[in-house]
Amino acid sequence: MSNDDTWMLPFDNAAQSSLSLVEPQPRLSHDLIEEIERAVLDKGELSKSEIRDAWGIDNEDYSELQERLLEKNQSIRKGRRKIGGFAVGPRQGRPPREDPDGELLLRTEWERRAVQRLTELLSEKQLKDLLGPLVQVIRRARQEETGVDRNATKPQMATALVLQHKFDLFCESKARELIARACRVECPKRWHPGKDTAINFVIQTGFPRDMAGIPTPDILPDYEYLEGRFRLRGLRDFQIEVKDALLERLRTPGERAIVTLPTGAGKTRVAVEAIRDWSTARYDIVAKTTNTGTILWLAHTEELCEQAYTCFKQVWEASENLCPLFLVRFWGRYTEDLAKHREKLQQSMSGPSALISTPQRIINLLDGHVQGSEPVVGHLRHALGLLLVDEAHRAAAPSYRRILTGLTSTDLPVSVVGLTATPFRMEYVEDDPEEGTRELKEIFRKLIEPSKTLGANPRQKLQEMRILARPVLETIQTPTTIRIPDVPTEGLLSEEDSERIDRAMAVKADNATRRLAILKRLLPLAQKPDYSILYFGPTVRDAECMTYLLRREGITAAVVSGDTREVTRRQVVAEFKEGTIRVLCNCEVLTTGFDAPRVTHIVMARPTVSRVLYEQIIGRGLRGPEFGGTETCVILDCEDTFRGDRPPLGYESFRRIWQPDFRSN
Repeated sequence: MSNDDTWMLPFDNAAQSSLSLVEPQPRLSHDLIEEIERAVLDKGELSKSEIRDAWGIDNEDYSELQERLLEKNQSIRKGRRKIGGFAVGPRQGRPPREDPDGELLLRTEWERRAVQRLTELLSEKQLKDLLGPLVQVIRRARQEETGVDRNATKPQMATALVLQHKFDLFCESKARELIARACRVECPKRWHPGKDTAINFVIQTGFPRDMAGIPTPDILPDYEYLEGRFRLRGLRDFQIEVKDALLERLRTPGERAIVTLPTGAGKTRVAVEAIRDWSTARYDIVAKTTNTGTILWLAHTEELCEQAYTCFKQVWEASENLCPLFLVRFWGRYTEDLAKHREKLQQSMSGPSALISTPQRIINLLDGHVQGSEPVVGHLRHALGLLLVDEAHRAAAPSYRRILTGLTSTDLPVSVVGLTATPFRMEYVEDDPEEGTRELKEIFRKLIEPSKTLGANPRQKLQEMRILARPVLETIQTPTTIRIPDVPTEGLLSEEDSERIDRAMAVKADNATRRLAILKRLLPLAQKPDYSILYFGPTVRDAECMTYLLRREGITAAVVSGDTREVTRRQVVAEFKEGTIRVLCNCEVLTTGFDAPRVTHIVMARPTVSRVLYEQIIGRGLRGPEFGGTETCVILDCEDTFRGDRPPLGYESFRRIWQPDFRSN
């Protein structure tokens, strides 16, 4: 903010004597204070970092904001320690006797029993404390609809808790402590879902057995030796073109390439079949040996690691006359104890092998943060023949560059391959592919795509082949106005700028008025039994509240977030695929490593400037009938009003590429 808006220091002694009569002018406008006030009331709490990102407020402005906002609204208080910002304080008064929402849809008997028991055992204050900001988010949604501000009832809050946590509520120590105290039973110090202690606790406290949670499955094996068993469907012509081009590139040791196919067109399968043929060609069938035959496959999430592992297993077991393969899970809890696994790892790297890993695991080895890492890194450097980066638009990031430098800067030639649907890294204003791919071109050198079989417009051709679904693009006009501070108006958006703008837009898009406008458009779709809808919200709180609002309308909806246990998330996703759940809400956890081919609608309520992120999200619904998906997928983009400089949004680039003649409805 300009210094012109502040009072000026006098320069003469006479004026100095009357200094005390000059009042400093406020730095922040009344409209800005009201905007932040509405955001706090909408969300229940707003951290200091969220406020600074969304409104571009410095420390001096923040001090003034704190003073004026706390004075203006007595229901707002300072935020939690170490988080700062603001939170909505507890509202006085009794809740209404009648539930203004009526009975919310509870899909199963265990949900109904859990809600009933929570209502019986816990007070209104205890339920509020467990729900946290979500209770305020739901209350604001009701206030927007009815014009009446009232507390939630105990059954409403209990229902929201069950929707939020599902059968993992007692993973929260605070929840089980309150229940144990109310029932006068011993509280388990640690919670092991599905185990005897958890089962005994829910039985003693009168909850359904489902509330004990799903037990974590037995850990899968660290290694598997693959030889071959069943048949896979053959590759299509465009996949064969890409596979052959990649294989030709790999025949020269140390070569590099990046493979691009649209999401849903089978990149992983193509790459693994090329690796199979490459490994077999290097394998001495008589001596049963190979040199530098280890493949390191990097994927940034455990879900993507497991997908790649499964693909290797399927391809090897469906093939004949090939080299054997040691397949190693090298992420998360797998092969974690290097002292225990060092001999086996060394043995696996003496022949054809594939280590599936996250980049962080490899960085920890290179930096010596893991005991016993040095000999393992030594074996890997000596045996490595191919390093593959999944989601390769990330490969120019410092973490991947560290791995490339640490493992390929040796006398032994190492081939490097990338896989991505979006072969560009940075965001850009004018869709300049040359500018956007400069760093990736430096790393991978050659782009491999199916230009002979699919021509200049591969997406259109794949739609005609029914391999990709045809996107039907629609728009939801929202009542939300967004202003982003300091939007660069020239050149590229850096990754730092992109992330900052996305965070600011998420804060401002998470509000009750916008959510209800989206709900109005969503409800008629969700009521149709043949539709399967993915909802991507701007925040986790938004996704949780949308689930509550949908359930209130009788729609089978569920929410997953980064805090949802992996085993619970798998069950919820399975129910969504089966059609038991009509709408699956999330913020960002289903962007990669998620496969539900029968998605008919995607609601993109999360604004983003990232075309990469946008295409990843939309790709969840673009699998066509030939690959088990749908003919079309309706994509509902939420269009907000922008005040001031408007950032380039991801969905705009997507529409120009997929449907250049598209006009927003």
